[in-house]
Amino acid sequence: MAGPAGIADRLGLDAASRPWLDSLEAVGPPPGGVPLPRGDDAAAVLRRLGVAEPDAAAILEALPSAEAQPELWWLLERSYHQLVRSIGAGDAGAGWLPSLPAELGAPGRCFWVFVLLAAVGDVRRWHRERGIPDEVSWGTLADLGRHVARFRRRTGGVGLDSQLWVALGFRGALFALGRLQFTPYRLKSGPGGPLFWYEAAEADAIGEGLRPGDPALGIHVPEAGPLTPEACDRSLGAARAFFAEHLPEHASGVGTCTSWLLDERLADVLPAASNIVRFQARFRIVPGALDADDDILRFVFDRVPASLDDLRPSTELERAIVDHLRAGGHWRLRTGWLRL
Repeated sequence: MAGPAGIADRLGLDAASRPWLDSLEAVGPPPGGVPLPRGDDAAAVLRRLGVAEPDAAAILEALPSAEAQPELWWLLERSYHQLVRSIGAGDAGAGWLPSLPAELGAPGRCFWVFVLLAAVGDVRRWHRERGIPDEVSWGTLADLGRHVARFRRRTGGVGLDSQLWVALGFRGALFALGRLQFTPYRLKSGPGGPLFWYEAAEADAIGEGLRPGDPALGIHVPEAGPLTPEACDRSLGAARAFFAEHLPEHASGVGTCTSWLLDERLADVLPAASNIVRFQARFRIVPGALDADDDILRFVFDRVPASLDDLRPSTELERAIVDHLRAGGHWRLRTGWLRL
């Protein structure tokens, strides 16, 4: 089998992929092989991961093998090994997880689905060792199905291109607790954010547990139905107890959120009783903002259109977003925090 240079050449990977390939070569294949399920076993696991039809059937059809696709299998072995070695590493980054060239077709578009599918048994064992309930375990991993479905809505085909985010749940770095997701991290570091934060002296003046380096829980809002106050209350109420019991090294009474949902201008265009306005009212907003029109368009419309005329807003939120952009305004990412 060829080394990284040969793999890159045969799979059409560009020069930017070389550090990733070198890291995979250094990790090597897993001693016990890749536990990639097949047939009925794979179909059952995909259902537990929230992957629906027609995506589940397309993924099963695209499953690779060492004999038929040796170069792709080289990547799969080592990517799986690299991922499972990072389970439980907290907020440490998962490294670069690049999408493969479109010319590889469905096996390339589904490559990271295969890696995550192979890792299910490993992360489930780690969850059990930490006493994490099955409901939380499977609910966390089912983020994969949500993102596979989103890929189909955007492209019309099977695949996954948000693997860096989805992999957090498979590494023990993200947990779904009801309506909200949580990532443990240290303030001003890690994948949980925040985008903006206070200097140490200012943090001390505001209150305990807000200094850079203090533990915090990043709060994330997946696409999973209405963001009702009752559902948020349950999630936020569960978070502090969950981490104290199952991951005490990451326990914290501070939650942060960086999102367009915290753009205070939403309160100017939505009713005061709307779920979004009531959600952002929970947070104390940190100074600083970043224009993020593409972020809000991707989340709400699943795409960034070439022209706003390509959009067909049908809800109050959608109309407010488009009207503000048409008027020359921008939507912004803001960071907020709250006590859990």
